[in-house]
Amino acid sequence: MPEFKLEDHHLQALGSMGSTCFAHPEDLLDQGLNLLVRQLGVEWATVASRTGKGLENLWFAGGSAQAGIGVRLSRDPNRNFCPQVLEGVGATLAIADAAQDPHWAKHPGWRELGVRAYLGVPLRYTTQTMGVLSVQDSAPRAWQGPDIALVEAMAALFGKTMEVEALKVKLWQAQEALDLSSAVLEDHAMESLDSGLPSRRYLELWCKSNLRSARRRRELITLVTWAMPATPDRNRLLGRLSGSLRGVDLLVDLGRDQFLLVFPRTPRAGADTALARLRRILGPVPMGATLWNPLLRPDCDDPTLQPAIRRAQRAVPEGLEGCQREADDGEVVWSLLESSRENLLDGAGQW
Repeated sequence: MPEFKLEDHHLQALGSMGSTCFAHPEDLLDQGLNLLVRQLGVEWATVASRTGKGLENLWFAGGSAQAGIGVRLSRDPNRNFCPQVLEGVGATLAIADAAQDPHWAKHPGWRELGVRAYLGVPLRYTTQTMGVLSVQDSAPRAWQGPDIALVEAMAALFGKTMEVEALKVKLWQAQEALDLSSAVLEDHAMESLDSGLPSRRYLELWCKSNLRSARRRRELITLVTWAMPATPDRNRLLGRLSGSLRGVDLLVDLGRDQFLLVFPRTPRAGADTALARLRRILGPVPMGATLWNPLLRPDCDDPTLQPAIRRAQRAVPEGLEGCQREADDGEVVWSLLESSRENLLDGAGQW
């Protein structure tokens, strides 16, 4: 990936970056933020986007080890000055020294996060403002006109890029939903005849519809597998289990008395409560568990969950080469991919 040098003129640096062809939009955002950090000499640059839970930092660059500002800023942009940019009806917000400014001296952006200098520009889509591009520092800064012009130009570039990507996602989702609906109408093997649960065929279509967005958002998925021989009580227990799940969770009959639970957007810590509930319903059934990680191979290279499913299925009876195995109170055995350089997806280091 190209490295952009410090230029005498900000817009010359922006022009150098704009003339480069990027393979992925994420590369443009990553390089743009790093350019702002280098060119302006600030500690931190972020792109915060509106979500259902407020603002969320989607991309970031820089960070100060001495002030610890990087760690704190990466957690909650709602507590720095980004919300004020959105409230300002699309106006750029420049704060030279929040500590000395009576209007900002008591703001949590300074009092809690230690941000003294802040320059934020709204990210505009065609019809609405969807986020904020900001540069921040723990030391005061006198923002000059060229500094503001550079950040505003970068915000315009980022806004258009993110809008195009959002439209692509909507088109993909619409197409995938149509494909899934067509498959349901055409395929009569979507449910297991034995248990009435979704089958492997349904799981394949679910992966096609959901894994692309999970990869884009870099979301972890928890998978849990176990064997459960047919008994007169099995379907009743499976029904209770299915009724206890969240709407986004998926319980699949893999066939041959093998079952799979899929917990989207769920790291290991978030799955603990669900696993405890699962064991209360099913009893002490030996289980294997793993995390599908879109940043690690082989998960990132496969369009399905199959590598992760095999990893979970093999977790209980045997060890796995290249993986970490860890038992959870004797009932659930976790098999986790190692975050080695060989396994890490190219360009995923900062995430």
